[in-house]
Amino acid sequence: MLLALAAMPVAAASMNAFRERAVTDPHGLIADVRQQLDRAGPALAPARERELLWGMGTAAINSNDDAALAEATLRLDGLVTVAQDPVAAAAAGFLRARHGIANGLGDGLGEALRAANKVQGDADPEIDAWARFQLCDAYALAEKPDKALPLCRQAVAAYSALNDDFGVGDAENDVGIALATLDQVDEASAAYQRARQGYAKVKAEQLVVMVGDNLAQMYLKQGRAREALALSRASLRQELAAGRISDALFSRTDIARAEAALGHHRRAYALMRETVEQARKAGINGQLADMLRVESGMAEQVGDLRQALADEREAGRIVGATETPALRAVEIELEQRYAAREKELRIGELEHANELKDLQLKSAQADAARRREEQQRERVANTTIVLLATALLLVVGMLVLQLRAQRRLAGELQAQTLRDPLTGIANRRGFQQRASELLGASRDPRSPPHVLLLIDIDHFKSINDSIGHLQGDRVLRLLTDHLTMAVDDGCFVARIGGEEFTVMCPHAGLAAGMRLAETLRKGVAALALPEDLPLDRLTISIGVAQFDGARCHDLSSWMRAADMALYSAKSGGRDRVMASMLAG
Repeated sequence: MLLALAAMPVAAASMNAFRERAVTDPHGLIADVRQQLDRAGPALAPARERELLWGMGTAAINSNDDAALAEATLRLDGLVTVAQDPVAAAAAGFLRARHGIANGLGDGLGEALRAANKVQGDADPEIDAWARFQLCDAYALAEKPDKALPLCRQAVAAYSALNDDFGVGDAENDVGIALATLDQVDEASAAYQRARQGYAKVKAEQLVVMVGDNLAQMYLKQGRAREALALSRASLRQELAAGRISDALFSRTDIARAEAALGHHRRAYALMRETVEQARKAGINGQLADMLRVESGMAEQVGDLRQALADEREAGRIVGATETPALRAVEIELEQRYAAREKELRIGELEHANELKDLQLKSAQADAARRREEQQRERVANTTIVLLATALLLVVGMLVLQLRAQRRLAGELQAQTLRDPLTGIANRRGFQQRASELLGASRDPRSPPHVLLLIDIDHFKSINDSIGHLQGDRVLRLLTDHLTMAVDDGCFVARIGGEEFTVMCPHAGLAAGMRLAETLRKGVAALALPEDLPLDRLTISIGVAQFDGARCHDLSSWMRAADMALYSAKSGGRDRVMASMLAG
């Protein structure tokens, strides 16, 4: 619940007055704001001061100017004290949140939520749209796409109602970022194109170029490396001219990815090493971990496995410094979808109800025992007491049956959270639980290492697009049936999302894992598909990684090794099996 602030009147002022210049000329905007603040002095209206400080703070974040950011947030805090301005309080919170998330410092998302709470329900539609976008932007930057998407789409609708094409461009860009995080490449590309159209309507050409770097990432995944390289280079030139350090690091990373996709692996690796060093010097740890992982993959491509391992370990240390141990192995929170969360809440309610039933049952049983003792002592065959005791026993029986039913229901719901409803096998959460149990158990060092197979259906999106999602679901079930029949009881099969499956084989060793993977690949390619399934042939690509306890030392690194091997299999033409060079 929001507390009403006893506030002095604050005149309406736009929070969007400087949003374009904060991106295109951040240093110039900071200097101009300081000059205006000095010239106006105490006579400056609180709303105007808040508007200037918000522009200054966003420019400071874009140019990595910590001194200007500290000045803006401190003066906004002063406005909260003097003018009792909740929008100023929200602005200071959103600035701290953005800085914290980008640099891997503190509780950035918590700060953003507290900031949004201060203006929740504000009657001004412009403030409402601004606050929704800021919270959407925080979740998108923190790579929480499931939470970002609803807020970003609300922000698109709010800015559209205000006929604010620039705001629509901002919000659609974050829609694209969230969809890209979910690997929905075509949908993300469409969102980025809508963002560029919004900016183009207000002639914000530099913003059109800026979003081009985000679009370049999707072009890379669509096999359009040369187009991606041109977009990223254009964006980098503009970012360097404006002094936007953080954005320039992103563009350099995307240029390196494009060079690698074009086969220029050593050039890409050299550029990525320079980019990582610049990120270190700038202290931008929020980006550094991801950049180190990109560098690790490029190091592996050029055969520098020592550097690849060093990069992975450094990235792990950076992530470990900002995340709790429970989140270090895998980002479980990103995998908890709405339906699973609802079931967990329901389980909690049932467990609470069970506790109440237990208390009622114990009370009823004690009452029944007391009545029986009274009957024995008095030895009075009182019909009324007999009837009451019989009725009470019936109540006890009903409570026992109800308690058992609710416990059975709670168990079924718990099992459903670990099972994929489409195929009936374990889902991502079930796989993570089983893998964590396996890796947490003691292991004889003389026994062969565990092996993980990461399986992806080739061209599955094309299958869905051509024959429909219902037939696509049939394909998923056909593959599930084949996998469960083809592997022995010692291996664990799961569908971890979309068309991706895993087969985890304890103590199998890499050689056996590769033989199994090749058997599965050949078996799927030779499957006799049903006559009513309009599909000529089904193939899969498989990445294989063994858990060696060194380069693959936890679930996250094991999954990454298998994923890189799968990427190599797909890059090499699909319908093949590749072993990870990083693990084993």
